[in-house]
Amino acid sequence: MKGVKDYYNKTAGEWNNEELKEKKESEILKKFYECFSLAGTKSPRILDMGSGAGYDSQILCSYGARVMGIDVSEKLVEIAKSHVKNAKFVVGSITEELKSLGSFDGVVCLATITFVEIQNLRQTFINIGQVLKKGGLLLVSSHEGAGKDIKQSYVQIDGEEYDKNFNNYSAEELCGCAFPEFKLIDTWKFADFEEGWRYYVFIKK
Repeated sequence: MKGVKDYYNKTAGEWNNEELKEKKESEILKKFYECFSLAGTKSPRILDMGSGAGYDSQILCSYGARVMGIDVSEKLVEIAKSHVKNAKFVVGSITEELKSLGSFDGVVCLATITFVEIQNLRQTFINIGQVLKKGGLLLVSSHEGAGKDIKQSYVQIDGEEYDKNFNNYSAEELCGCAFPEFKLIDTWKFADFEEGWRYYVFIKK
């Protein structure tokens, strides 16, 4: 059975869609970017983890951020590079060491945590902490629940089976794995968005 990387390489073309540029995440990303403005940080350097086709990176760039995106799918990175010229994109996994990317004022990890297994979640937060500056902000979104979501994980395309490894996490689980590098400072919920998703803002201690 093929995994997350194979799934997104297979479906990459579906994300190369002009309509996706008007994503719902723009409201979330704007609120996150405003946190830097309020702190007096101009043109913050932000890492977009699980950058996909680059639409979130594009939104952040439009606000004035200096953005680098990282994604496990080579094909999605190619798409992102093709239509977001003012950001840099690299192929890589958030569960692996990220030090070579440099340091950042902020990190966004929208939905990407859901593809990280619980045994790798603590290391993922350690990796993020190594590239985020002290006092820097981390935005994480997760679907509330417990354990692996079987319905969301398994899909068949062209006769091949894929395991997207979709995991639900509670705020308690995220905070436990983020400690001691991070402290939760805010939780957001947007009524008009898909039910069950929560957005957590952490600060690097």
